[in-house]
Amino acid sequence: MSQIIFYGVEGEARRAHLLEAAAAQAIDLREVEKEEVGELLGYFAGLEGYEKTGDKAEAPDEELVVFVDLHSHDLQEILLALREMGEIFPHKAAMTETNKDWSFARLINHIRRENAVIQAWSQMMAVAKEVIEAQESEPTQARDEALTFAKNLRLKGEDIEESDVREAIRRLKESL
Repeated sequence: MSQIIFYGVEGEARRAHLLEAAAAQAIDLREVEKEEVGELLGYFAGLEGYEKTGDKAEAPDEELVVFVDLHSHDLQEILLALREMGEIFPHKAAMTETNKDWSFARLINHIRRENAVIQAWSQMMAVAKEVIEAQESEPTQARDEALTFAKNLRLKGEDIEESDVREAIRRLKESL
């Protein structure tokens, strides 16, 4: 059963657009309340073996939209419909075998952190391009070291933090 689980969506128009887009594709909706963020994602998705635990967690001040059992085509369709309504949800996720066992609060925090790393990475790549161009015309050891530091961030995998990427940006800029 396709479902959208959402949290923290503010504004009547924004919520109405989400409801309209879901209804157009016969997708069930489930809102997570602040008092419920300690519950597991699997519970909200109605998975067998997941019961309400009553666990509590600090309610993040972020919105999150989670897609459950949507095929990629359906997911693209609903995201396009929302975009056409002027709605973009920057924090979104799909339920996975891993995150179904996470509390909703943990998932929100994970997605927030992941998005911050991705945004910083994009900024780093722009600066790295400048440094690579400068290095090609006028090589320096400082540029080489900064580029090596930035390239080695990939080795951190899922352990990479936004601060790591910000440090790479700082080193790259200093090398220019």
